[in-house]
Amino acid sequence: MIFAGYVAVILQTLLSAITFLVAKDATHHFTALELAWFRIELSGVLAVIALLIIRRRPERRDWGRILLLSVTGIVINQTLFLLGLRFSSPLHSALLYAFTPILVLIGAVLHLGERLTWRKSAGVLFALVGVLIVLLAQGLDLSRGPLKGDLITLVAVFTWSAYTVAGKPLLQRYDAISLTAWIFLCGAVVMLPFGIAMLAHFDFSLPSTRGWLEIAYLSLVTSGIAFTLWYFALQRLQASQVAVFSNLQAPLTAILSWMVLNVVPEQSAIAGGALVLIGVILVQMSERRT
Repeated sequence: MIFAGYVAVILQTLLSAITFLVAKDATHHFTALELAWFRIELSGVLAVIALLIIRRRPERRDWGRILLLSVTGIVINQTLFLLGLRFSSPLHSALLYAFTPILVLIGAVLHLGERLTWRKSAGVLFALVGVLIVLLAQGLDLSRGPLKGDLITLVAVFTWSAYTVAGKPLLQRYDAISLTAWIFLCGAVVMLPFGIAMLAHFDFSLPSTRGWLEIAYLSLVTSGIAFTLWYFALQRLQASQVAVFSNLQAPLTAILSWMVLNVVPEQSAIAGGALVLIGVILVQMSERRT
């Protein structure tokens, strides 16, 4: 069970690292709202197909939390993630998502009963300093694109962390596939009205085939597979154990950016990533000791 959880979160981390590059390129073909709307609605269609096979309905007492998860983890998170990525770089976005373990750890201690050890505390501090280095390296001028994108992404990180902590209790009663499918279906329903006015002026002939394929990747692979793997791992491991793997997205994204886009990581990103990695090690040591 635990081994399967680690395999799932490692695969999810790799798929998410690729997502940063795919989503960044997709922002050149669509606006952030268009991209988020098509991605979420297509994910909703896939969710309907999955639920027709699974045929598992949530209990009445869980509908409120499922709606909360769909709004925070799907509608707000994915829209802000794509909007922030439009102004910033894939590496910066991936590094800011390394802030996730800090927020998840706080939420897990307050709401899930996890223990806060000195190693976890030190890991949180190192990761926080690493994120601040990246933000401060952009300067304090909010009119600058990269900093604006980083701040928007940081809000998306908060919603993703809430999605992680709030979803953990439901995984005691539902499997990862059915829970993720219901969350995406609710998210698609909530997001549907926002696309009505957009579609009236959208020219379907403008985006290239590459752009549509990137939306397909974001919907099928990222939303469909990676999100399910995240909850699959969360069902078998502690929330802080799963969230800490978000820190590996930045190094993987940096390597992929270097290999695919020939983008050399900035010194500030390398320094921030090093501190974040130290934080990961400390948190993992604490979990293993526990």
